[in-house]
Amino acid sequence: MKKITLALAAVTLSVGLTACGTTETGGPRPKTPMPSVVPNGPEYADADAVMKAMGAGGVECKLLRRAQANFGSGLDCMAEVDGAEVENEIHVLDPARFTRDDIGDSIAGRRQPPYSHTIVAAGNWYVWVRNPDYAPQVAKALQGVVLKPLGKGKS
Repeated sequence: MKKITLALAAVTLSVGLTACGTTETGGPRPKTPMPSVVPNGPEYADADAVMKAMGAGGVECKLLRRAQANFGSGLDCMAEVDGAEVENEIHVLDPARFTRDDIGDSIAGRRQPPYSHTIVAAGNWYVWVRNPDYAPQVAKALQGVVLKPLGKGKS
């Protein structure tokens, strides 16, 4: 009986994992396109360039850590905005490997529950501004737009 229960659990897990990211017909799930309000530019070569642009736009951000990324580049930095420390998570996707819809799909995953993050985006990059009250200042510095969360979640 124990072997049958383990076998059923393994099959159930296998089916569940196979279904992730697919439609009922077995094909890949459709990507969530980039929101139409997100401008095509500016584009940046890497996350360091976004951090530098933030500084040039009046929101100096100091490197906290780099992300190991196979999508392009990423880093976390701390900015001071109106006297408050604001942590930011920067992601830059390589446009030679990823389409605008790939980037939009990545952003959508961050904006939906359970995450429900506030995102600043444009071109080939996006920033999770961990304190959403300061997203407008980050957006202005980077010439991006603020994308509010879709549903309730962490922030």
